Amino acid sequence: MPYRLALICAFTVGLLLSGCASDAASSAAQVKTVLPEEVSPCRFLGTVDTTPRATIENARFDLQVLAGRMGATHLVETYAYARPINRLSRDMMGIALSGRAYLCPEGVGPTSSNPQAYQALPYDLPHPEVNDDDPFYHLFY
Repeated sequence: MPYRLALICAFTVGLLLSGCASDAASSAAQVKTVLPEEVSPCRFLGTVDTTPRATIENARFDLQVLAGRMGATHLVETYAYARPINRLSRDMMGIALSGRAYLCPEGVGPTSSNPQAYQALPYDLPHPEVNDDDPFYHLFY
């Protein structure tokens, strides 16, 4: 009998978590990344900023999710920058993005993202697995 309860709980948690993931993915898919001149007739909703992520694609997804939660249909990326992923480790650098969220009326604004609108880092981030200062780094990590 206890295993049935555990199975039901695991199934319920799985359903709840999959619902959260699909909500984030669907809100991100509705937000199009565009150039500033493409949203000139649209209403500005506010700025959005991500926390540092391992890749720029993850940061871009987070930025679209945040804009989608504001009700935005379009997003203009304004700045990409490097920051430590957490405050405990200064070696692990991540990428964060800032952007401006816009709400465009039906039929106004591009219907797909513009790859030219994606921000890029002005320099390469150091790879966390490369640490020349510590000769024993690769033995333990």
